[in-house]
Amino acid sequence: MSLESVRVEISPEAGDDLEDIVEYISERNPAAGERIRAAIFDAITTLAGAEPGFDGRPVTMRTGAPCRRTFVHPAAIYYEREAGVLTVLRVYHHAREPIAR
Repeated sequence: MSLESVRVEISPEAGDDLEDIVEYISERNPAAGERIRAAIFDAITTLAGAEPGFDGRPVTMRTGAPCRRTFVHPAAIYYEREAGVLTVLRVYHHAREPIAR
């Protein structure tokens, strides 16, 4: 599976999560905020280009929805993969209450 064949979709909640994380960190260190943003987007790009066998651990969201999770300090990326589409469901700061079990 090549990166060109996988479309990445970022849910509105994941986009808001990412902006909240970057804003919080940027208030203290603007350069660190941008590094975190870049690291998260790099991880998403890597996930999109990876074979499904290299996916993160399966978890269940509190809503009961199944998904997978991978980490990019200080965030967990929750996502699901379907044929040709990687959907980022949430990008959650690890210090917050877990949203998956």
